Amino acid sequence: MYLVTFRLRPGEYDDEFRELNAAVERAAETTPGYAGRRVWESPDGAETLVVYRWETLEALAAFAADEDHREAKRRWAEWYEEYEVTVAEVVDTYGNGR
Repeated sequence: MYLVTFRLRPGEYDDEFRELNAAVERAAETTPGYAGRRVWESPDGAETLVVYRWETLEALAAFAADEDHREAKRRWAEWYEEYEVTVAEVVDTYGNGR
């Protein structure tokens, strides 16, 4: 399992952003090996964390090659004040399943 965490400081979101973001989400959701996504926002809205889960690096690479995803990467500065991406391999997961 691999996690890709986006730490974002939002800027102004316009209709073009919303359309491209929806296309990127669809691309992720339809890529074999996609295992889910979670989003958290700070109470003041100053920071957003988006965590995508992938079963394999190959699945992540397939998503990374998607044209909408590549366009979003090229254009990030139009909509975010700041962003950081961390890719991590999960070595263990535990809990009560809730």
